[in-house]
Amino acid sequence: MNREDAGASAGRRRSTTASKLFALAAVVFGVLALVFYFRNPGGGIAPVPVAPPGGNELVNVTEALRAQGLDVQQPRGLFIPRGALDVPGQGIQIDGMPAFIFLYQDAETARADAAGVNADDVVPDRLAGTPTPGGGRRMTQGSNVIVLLVGGSAETWQKVEAAVASLP
Repeated sequence: MNREDAGASAGRRRSTTASKLFALAAVVFGVLALVFYFRNPGGGIAPVPVAPPGGNELVNVTEALRAQGLDVQQPRGLFIPRGALDVPGQGIQIDGMPAFIFLYQDAETARADAAGVNADDVVPDRLAGTPTPGGGRRMTQGSNVIVLLVGGSAETWQKVEAAVASLP
């Protein structure tokens, strides 16, 4: 065996060793992926976190609204900046109507901020670059949350109030 053959043989050994290591790593990552997938009984979807009293987040509010049978969507670019209320409002659509969720650090702060504020003063003339739709503006507060709905039926509003009242 000459030197060229020995060098080629050593190069082949190195490349097969590297290939075997990559194959082993792929198998290990595949097993880990299966373990993490089957560890969650929901099939890979994380459960909605349970909020402590006065610690609700956007997901808790939207789930409470959905539990009332309301269609809740979260379009991009829909929000209200700080203004009449001390925190910005995250925009959602409830049964096709714009609505806003204002989250506070605690229930007392939300209650104090909601006192004396007119819902008409909170909603700007334009939302996401388009004129704000007509209809009544209604606002409700519960826990650390304020929800403001633009338009919508009386039945929808009753469901919104029930959802906000159900928050811990």
